[in-house]
Amino acid sequence: MVDSLTATGLPVYSLGDFEAADFARADSLTRGAQFLRGLQAKRPGLVIKDAHPIVNELRARKSDAELALIKKATDISVEGHTELMRRIEPGMHEYDLQAIIEYTFRRGGGERPAYGSIVGAGPNGTQLHYMKDRREMKPGEVVVVDAATEYDGYATDITRTLPVSGFYTPDQKAMYQVVRDGQAAAERNSKPGLSIRAAQDSSLDVRARGLAALGLIESASATFDPPWPADCATTPRACQQVMLWAIHGISHGLGLEVHDPIQANYGDRTFRKGDAFTIEPGIYISTHALDVLPDTPKNRAFIAAVKNTVKKYENTGVRIEDDYIITEKGLERISLVPREIAEIEALMRLRGRITP
Repeated sequence: MVDSLTATGLPVYSLGDFEAADFARADSLTRGAQFLRGLQAKRPGLVIKDAHPIVNELRARKSDAELALIKKATDISVEGHTELMRRIEPGMHEYDLQAIIEYTFRRGGGERPAYGSIVGAGPNGTQLHYMKDRREMKPGEVVVVDAATEYDGYATDITRTLPVSGFYTPDQKAMYQVVRDGQAAAERNSKPGLSIRAAQDSSLDVRARGLAALGLIESASATFDPPWPADCATTPRACQQVMLWAIHGISHGLGLEVHDPIQANYGDRTFRKGDAFTIEPGIYISTHALDVLPDTPKNRAFIAAVKNTVKKYENTGVRIEDDYIITEKGLERISLVPREIAEIEALMRLRGRITP
């Protein structure tokens, strides 16, 4: 049947045999790919086109039924994070937290983790996709917990940064508030008709001002010579000092994949009804980041200006990630886990173990 259809001269559109594009960029060994290669060998003039761009754009707008499933997955994930705040204490290992939160997901009806659970305490919290989850947590540290569940095929994504001892130190509070303020700025700019670029830029601007106030960069607009390829003339943002500590984007879509298509990535790149996405700013401080900078006069001056402050915040990573949908009423946050400093500390005190 397929062979007879190819005789018409019409193009063949193909979809790769993988569940998540994050982990299968190259589809070369699967049955579908082999079939298409055989077909093309028989008909050398056959045109094969990638159908993923078409399907992804169709998937970008979530139906009401899809949004309901994403909300359900998020509600289960919220309970997992809330339970974790009630039970975390020094002396536990990262895998203890992973076990608690994933058990709560399953108990609530989640099918499986939406992705490998990230539980990074102390220095491990500065690694974006750390998943060993083996280290013992020390008093006075913060732990980054990036974990969520999948429900009926739909994924969600939540991150909280928690004080292992139940309360944040003054320095941890200061850094956490910078990230939280950056998230709030992105929320203000994530509404129907607004640009996803505006959300990203506003969050980065707020964090840059906060990092400058803490002494971790020379000024909100200060530049450096980055360790990655960058044309500072055409992409000046890539050469700003804030990018050394704010090392990832702040948003991705949610749906059948944890990184799903979103309407704001197409057309005029504005948010529209039916979008489901995250806002997840972060800051990650480690002297190792200074060690990899190219040895240039500009970088030497930057390092000299901030090195002592970097040591003060050494091995501190903070990420706050929530989930949102766009409805006819505007932006709605659906991951209602405590996220303000006072809220988190209050919840962690309920078990009566915490004395600041």
